[in-house]
Amino acid sequence: MSEEQEQTYMTVGELAEKVGVTVRTIQYYDQENLLKPSAKGSRNQRLYTHKDEETLYKILCFKFMGLSLTEIRQSLAGFEATGEIKLLLEKKINDVEKEMSALMKRFATLKNLSETVKSDEIVNWQHYAHVIERFQDEGKYLWKLNCSFEENAYREQETEQRELAQLHTQKQKAVEQWHKLIADTIRLLHQNEPVSSSKSHDIARRYLAMESEVGAVNRKTNYHDFVIFDSAEKSSVYDSFHELRFEVNEFLQNAVKNYQETQGDKNHDRILDDNQPM
Repeated sequence: MSEEQEQTYMTVGELAEKVGVTVRTIQYYDQENLLKPSAKGSRNQRLYTHKDEETLYKILCFKFMGLSLTEIRQSLAGFEATGEIKLLLEKKINDVEKEMSALMKRFATLKNLSETVKSDEIVNWQHYAHVIERFQDEGKYLWKLNCSFEENAYREQETEQRELAQLHTQKQKAVEQWHKLIADTIRLLHQNEPVSSSKSHDIARRYLAMESEVGAVNRKTNYHDFVIFDSAEKSSVYDSFHELRFEVNEFLQNAVKNYQETQGDKNHDRILDDNQPM
């Protein structure tokens, strides 16, 4: 290959700099048969085309979506239509929502276990295992986003446990609805959606419907396991989870407030219209 021909290609360093990855990353994808160079230069250097650049972007996108190297290798020849990509993204969104649900459930269990250990004078591993089993397997409690521990959430009396068991299906459904609401709220946050938009008002309506349903369960059982909102105050411990919790709570509160104000204005206008002389 002549030097003039080589000028139409990119070296591995040029490709890495253009895409924003390391040379070692591209070499690794070469070793894994994901991105082979289109040509070799006069000094045996790897040379890449703009089509190779597009393939590299495709690999990076697949990697972010959570595909394994084997899945990426099998997918490189496909996904040329937006419909295919949309289906893949919907699947991955569902996978992430399930992971979020599992993580929040695990976090809530650990917080509850931590409070249990604090109140114990001696170590009781059997009791700790029982606490974990209750929260992991029975899934009886709907925890608010910050997963704070409430002392009355764990009860040993058999009669009270039977009452809670009767509400198991209803509470499980509420947990799923809440996690879906959180995921949708995070999506709107990332899109910088105004709290006055129709999408934000839809989130507010869903939240208020959940709050109403949860309140009905509380009145029926006289329990207080279900708390969705807490005060939107930043935690003294700064980390990404607490920051996200604060942002979600703040967005929900503002969206609900804006929605309720809008509904109040509409009701006021309706009353004025009804009182107009015919």
